[in-house]
Amino acid sequence: MTLQISIQAFFPPRSSPNPSSPTKSISSSAPGDGFTRAEVDTVLHPTLSETWTPSTDYQGCDIAALVPGPKSVTFMGRIANFFDMAMPSKKPHAASGCVKVIVKNDTGAVTVRIWYAKLNLKLRLGSLVTVWTTHVSNGDGSTLSASSAPLFVSVFPERDRSSYFMIHENSDDGILCKSPLGYRESQSLGGLMTLKNFVNGGFDVSEARIIVIVKSIGARKRITNRKGTTSEVISVGIFDDTEEATLTLWGAVTESAAPWKPSSTVLLITNPGWKIGRKTHVSLTANTYVDVDPCMLDADWLRKFADRMTKREHVCQPFPDRGQRPNNPPVAKLC
Repeated sequence: MTLQISIQAFFPPRSSPNPSSPTKSISSSAPGDGFTRAEVDTVLHPTLSETWTPSTDYQGCDIAALVPGPKSVTFMGRIANFFDMAMPSKKPHAASGCVKVIVKNDTGAVTVRIWYAKLNLKLRLGSLVTVWTTHVSNGDGSTLSASSAPLFVSVFPERDRSSYFMIHENSDDGILCKSPLGYRESQSLGGLMTLKNFVNGGFDVSEARIIVIVKSIGARKRITNRKGTTSEVISVGIFDDTEEATLTLWGAVTESAAPWKPSSTVLLITNPGWKIGRKTHVSLTANTYVDVDPCMLDADWLRKFADRMTKREHVCQPFPDRGQRPNNPPVAKLC
C-alpha cells in the first residue's frame, strides 16, 4: 500500500475567530494613505481666511504702479465691481468658474480674475481686499479684463498657494482706499453731474459720474429668463437733490445691498448703465465703478440733505409738552 502524504497534513487547520463573517483577503481591501477624507478635502478645497502666510517676499505697491510682467507684488483696494464668468473659455485645471473683480484704490484700478473650484466667495461692493500675485498681465483690448482696468492678475487660492485674495471682513475700519479716482478736495471731480443732468443727456459724457444716496432697498427676487436661467435681482431706490431713480443689481452683486442703510449710504457710480423712460433705471456694466460711502465733501453734503428731507417728510411729529405748547386753552372742569 502506498501512502500519499501532503504537506498540508503537517499543519493543522486554524478556525476563524468569527465563523459567520469570512475574513477579507488583503487584495480586496483598498490601500490607505494615512489621511482622512476631511484632511484631504481641507487641502484641496481651502477657504479664504486672513491666516494665509506668504511663502516669499512680496513688494507692496499702489495699483497705479503695477507694470506687466513676472514679479511678486501685493496691493490693497476696494471692490468696485464684480461679476461671475459663467462659461470661461480658458480655465486652469479643475476650475469650475471664475469671478472677474475690479479692485481700485486712490491711485488706479486693476482687474482680478479669481478662479475657483468649490470656493464660496463672499464678495460685496466696497469690501476692502488685499491681493498677492507673482505676475501682472496686460489685457488691453481683450475680454480678460475690463477696459477701465486693463491690467489684470489671476489668482487660484484653492490650487496656487503663491497667489491669494484676502477679504478684510473683520479688520476694515472704513478709512483706507475711500477716495475716488482723481479726487482733490479743492477741485471738482471730473465727469460728476446731478442725476437730473445725467437723465437729460449726461449719460453720453465719457466717464460720467453720479453721486446718489440710498432711499429704499427692495426685496430680493428670482427671475427666470427665456433660456431657463434663474438669477437674483434687487431694486434699490436712489436719489439726489434733483431727481430719483432705481438702481438694479443682479446675481451675486445683490448681496452688496445687505449692509446699506437708507438716507445714509452714499454711492458714487462711474460709467453707469442706464434705461430712461417714464422712470430712470441705473445698472452696472462691465466698466462701471461703484464707490460705497466715498470720502468726499459731496457725500457729506448729500447725507445732510437726506437728513433734512427725512425730517421734513416725517408724518409723526413728536407731541410738544406743556412748556412748548404755544397756546394753552383753559382746561374745562368736569361736572
